[in-house]
Amino acid sequence: MDAKRSGPQAPRLAEIRSRWLDAVIAALQDDQPVVGAALVGSLGGGRADDWSDIDLLVVVEDAALHDFVAPGRLPSGPGQLTFAIDARHNGPRGTRAVSAQYILDRLPLWVDWHVHPVSLAHWPSDCSVVFDPRGVGRTSADFSEYLNRGQHEPFIPKSPQEHQAMLLALVPVAGKQLARRSPEAARTIEFLGGPYEPEAAWEDQLAALRRLLDGFSTLGRPDSLAAAHAFLALLEETLYRTAA
Repeated sequence: MDAKRSGPQAPRLAEIRSRWLDAVIAALQDDQPVVGAALVGSLGGGRADDWSDIDLLVVVEDAALHDFVAPGRLPSGPGQLTFAIDARHNGPRGTRAVSAQYILDRLPLWVDWHVHPVSLAHWPSDCSVVFDPRGVGRTSADFSEYLNRGQHEPFIPKSPQEHQAMLLALVPVAGKQLARRSPEAARTIEFLGGPYEPEAAWEDQLAALRRLLDGFSTLGRPDSLAAAHAFLALLEETLYRTAA
């Protein structure tokens, strides 16, 4: 682990993540335009805990880039895709990115897909390559440096409904930060529309997240809403057990 505090053990989350990842990697290996794949972020760098999300770097044939990130094209494994948004602005020109939420066993899993054409691709120094039959080259840059090289893709404006759906999907992300007792939790709660209370007890921050969920009840996304409530219930149970 790095200097960032890891969260308490939550084996159910780790099992869901592992099961999704095993199925999706198998699907990617059988996907003809896919050249290779690697874990990046905390999983790729060996810094993950049970609360960590998934960051995948997928290298595809240049001609397949546009179609590969089309709605419904990315593999969902055993999960139900409940949210996906174009996040290409998070990567350099000529690449694509999608942020998505899947639901497995009634709990949410956040996945950031980074899809790069083989002509521009290298494996970052801090990634974990899952498969690479063509021998994509390496770079000395870490993943953050790799993403921030050169000019970025332009931001694609989101509709108000898309923005609200994204905020709902980010509630469990705030819960993950709360599990780690990270100061980022207070900032994320504020971004979601709640109060900025960095000194508040975790019980109060959890209550703020539940109030925010009540505001999403009319959004028409019952599966995401139920999964977020289930995630916060698991978070509360885990933190009380840890404190006991």
